[in-house]
Amino acid sequence: MAQSRFNDDITAKAYQDLLLPLIFNPWGRLLIGKAGLKSGDQVLDVATGPGTLARLVSETLGSESRVVGVDSSPQMLAQAKAKPPIVNGADLSYLEAPAETLPFPGAHFDAIVCQQGLQFFSDQLGALKEMRRVLKPGGRLALALWRDETAMTFFVAIHDALEGTLDDALQRAALGWLDKSHLQDLLAGAGFSDPVVTEETLTVTLERGLPQALECAMGTTSGFAIRAMNAEERARFERKVSENLDPWKKGQAILAPARALVAVAIT
Repeated sequence: MAQSRFNDDITAKAYQDLLLPLIFNPWGRLLIGKAGLKSGDQVLDVATGPGTLARLVSETLGSESRVVGVDSSPQMLAQAKAKPPIVNGADLSYLEAPAETLPFPGAHFDAIVCQQGLQFFSDQLGALKEMRRVLKPGGRLALALWRDETAMTFFVAIHDALEGTLDDALQRAALGWLDKSHLQDLLAGAGFSDPVVTEETLTVTLERGLPQALECAMGTTSGFAIRAMNAEERARFERKVSENLDPWKKGQAILAPARALVAVAIT
């Protein structure tokens, strides 16, 4: 079976260079706005990837704060650590660790953020319990995850094209999608008080259209499989991506909507 995950350097770099500014930075800014962060906060970014949200938090809070990013992918963390320091930003560091076993004492952080990570965790309740454990009393959690496997229309177009091209295409990467009620129940079960879950929509704008979409595809969990295609498979894949994105084409550009659940809770 074709294999691909974020634990490969080329995929990690494409993710950082292409997907971050187009997709994840806008969602990160939305999540920061929901998190109620303030100067002086000690903040943990769970599933930090290449440090996207951690860096945005550092820029937002300034030098009186401290931000730590954790992720289970050493390749993603290598991308995060290679980025230049943030001038006048919060102290920023990274550790390799799974969300289900956070390497911190209890009641250590004022706030935790988690962007598009929860759906990938093998033990979602365990991860949320760990987040609550390391939060101080009254600490705040803000997280976002795609509404379901169809909510990120750009990613759906890529994965459907892959499945229509390769007989042994990688299954969709997420382990567990959640609806609003299930997410609220998980947060409550982990011990958080009065979790509030809303559904938000943003638009992914690909101004250069299909060529830009194909470049971005290299930063998804399908990137390795796409690079391994022969010429015939690659041509068929590109045709299918174009067809799948037809509903979102506006002239040359592609305007693909994305829906995410955003949850805010306190200890």
